[in-house]
Amino acid sequence: MTLLKENASSILKKELANKGLKQTYVAKNIGVTAPYLSRMLNGSINLTVEVAIKVARFLDVPLEKILN
Repeated sequence: MTLLKENASSILKKELANKGLKQTYVAKNIGVTAPYLSRMLNGSINLTVEVAIKVARFLDVPLEKILN
């Protein structure tokens, strides 16, 4: 069993859009590169628990929305 919900990337991507924030801005503020965050949110590479939690906290998204 994985710690992240299967749709965690989509949830975070939607929250980002709802708040009108750009991935580059969020990436800079959580300490990752914009291309790295983009690949994770688009499903090119697996979203890590660490990055998911950082993004969720930055966006003020309850962790229960993305964690199993």
